[in-house]
Amino acid sequence: MRVACYIDGFNLYHAIDALGDHLLKWIDLRSLAQSYLGADDELIRTVFFTAVNTWDQAKRQRHVNYIKALEATGVDVVRSRFDRVQKHCFQQGRFCPIREEKQTDVAIAIEILSDCYERGIQRVLLITADSDQVPLVRQVRQRFPETIVFMVAPPKRLSVARELGNACSGVTELTAGRLRQHPLPGEIRDGRGRLIASRPALYGSRT
Repeated sequence: MRVACYIDGFNLYHAIDALGDHLLKWIDLRSLAQSYLGADDELIRTVFFTAVNTWDQAKRQRHVNYIKALEATGVDVVRSRFDRVQKHCFQQGRFCPIREEKQTDVAIAIEILSDCYERGIQRVLLITADSDQVPLVRQVRQRFPETIVFMVAPPKRLSVARELGNACSGVTELTAGRLRQHPLPGEIRDGRGRLIASRPALYGSRT
């Protein structure tokens, strides 16, 4: 089968962050996607959807560094943005400014539908627990009845992803153990030996 993997970056990140093991954030997403392939499958694309913050320089630097690592290992990165919006806070009893990721859900839907039409994708690996993708999944399965949409729920998110899981052809949960099997190298260099990206010291090191 022609397989493509699509990763909702922040949905995955927050699930990994909740595990309390920073090293799991330095994950080789292309290798992870390949681990779900059968013997006769071909991985056509691995696509990572994310938005880079503009207000925390340290986090921004780590994020950009990770994006460079992913791109160097063959992952396509689709960037969205953060907007400042006013939302009512019931705890404070007033409207408060918050930063909200924008455009990612639509970007995921456009990429998947486009790939089904233009690249003949036969199996979609969707790494997210976001129920906003339910209409997308239904549309793919209606337009491409033979295409399999397989949901990979981020760690410990399977129970909150029932609606999306019910819409998909199949489901599984990504575990910490599986993440540990697919780390990026501590340093990633180009063909001339120049450093492209390196694992942040904050994430620790493998022994």
